[in-house]
Amino acid sequence: MQRIFALDEPRTPVISVDAELDEEFELVVGRRQVAGILFLVLVVVAVCSGGSYLAGKAISVRVEPTEPQIIIDQPAAPAPSRMLEATVVPEPAAPPSAKPAESSLFANPNPQAIYIQVGAVEKGVAVVLAEGLRKHALDSFVAPGPSAKSFRVLIGPFADADAYQKARNMVSEIGLDSFARRYQVP
Repeated sequence: MQRIFALDEPRTPVISVDAELDEEFELVVGRRQVAGILFLVLVVVAVCSGGSYLAGKAISVRVEPTEPQIIIDQPAAPAPSRMLEATVVPEPAAPPSAKPAESSLFANPNPQAIYIQVGAVEKGVAVVLAEGLRKHALDSFVAPGPSAKSFRVLIGPFADADAYQKARNMVSEIGLDSFARRYQVP
């Protein structure tokens, strides 16, 4: 009879120092293992990138941009050498039935004067925009634009920096974008 279990015979393991050192093994890596390792590397890179982004955002100081102020240098007024006398003559009143002409909205800007440009649009939109600005007590007009089909809507010219800043604040309150422009003769 054969014994399946050898319980009554004690086995003593043989330990050899040379056998452990000479033992070779082989590491087999298949496609699944390579894909798993690459996925793990990708997750580690994503976590490190996200942490770096959050750390940089927490460290950085946010500075709110300030609106640039335009300062207009005014030449000193010459001292009057003699006193001139003048009389004020009122303009003749227009008949109440007369409407202001559309051409009063159109003008050419003075060279080297400071204006606020509200837009460069087609003629109909420019007229409506200029009339709307006039209803807000702004001295606006329509000037020729960069092309034959576009017209500039300008406010001004301004006598001093205070008048310019007051008009710019009013345009900002209305909600329109604008910028200062020194008109150049083409």
